[in-house]
Amino acid sequence: MNNKILLLLTIFAMQNATYALAADAIYAAPEAPVYEETFSWNGAYIGAQAGFSAARNKLSFTGLPNEASANSNGFVGGIFAGYNWAITDTIIYGLEGDINFANLKKDTTLLSNQNANFNWNIKTDFEGAIRARLGVSYQRWLPYIAGGVSIARLKDSFSLNNATNTVPVAESTTTRVGFTIGAGVDYAVTDNILLRAEYRYNDYGKKSISADNLSLDRKLSSNNVRLGIAYKF
Repeated sequence: MNNKILLLLTIFAMQNATYALAADAIYAAPEAPVYEETFSWNGAYIGAQAGFSAARNKLSFTGLPNEASANSNGFVGGIFAGYNWAITDTIIYGLEGDINFANLKKDTTLLSNQNANFNWNIKTDFEGAIRARLGVSYQRWLPYIAGGVSIARLKDSFSLNNATNTVPVAESTTTRVGFTIGAGVDYAVTDNILLRAEYRYNDYGKKSISADNLSLDRKLSSNNVRLGIAYKF
């Protein structure tokens, strides 16, 4: 009799434990879903950039049979700052300005004979721009196109060179205004640190200038590749 009672109690206890485990399995609270935080491109930023510029210079004036051209390539670097607005969840509009030191120099011979050379010395001191940007964001990536107004300061010097002497003939320094267009991509490494890669084309058209006793037409355009880093506020 005692053995039968003990067996019934054991079966009863096992059934209660099974029901309790089943209840725990059925009513266990589900884990909360994990949502990835969306990065916001809204706000101001400031940064530094550096890269390479290939400038195309063209010149024509009385005394030269054809238009002369020369490439002045070199380093450009400076600072930029701007502000972004999110038009939609993915469409980003922005305004940006920059100014860059340019080390673009070139010496070229325009005319030559047995006794002397007539040389043209080209120098671009700086370039700057004010641009509008339009981009499409994807998570922390922002590919964009940009365009606006560009500015550059040019110095043109002309001289006669022979075996022993260099005689300055004329000199002109001008500030040129043109347009700039380009494309690039920004990447948000963190919520505050942005990296950039960009291509830009600048065109300053043709302008008639006077260099002492010389009257000439001067053209300038440039292709630029730049890398940058910025802090977003």
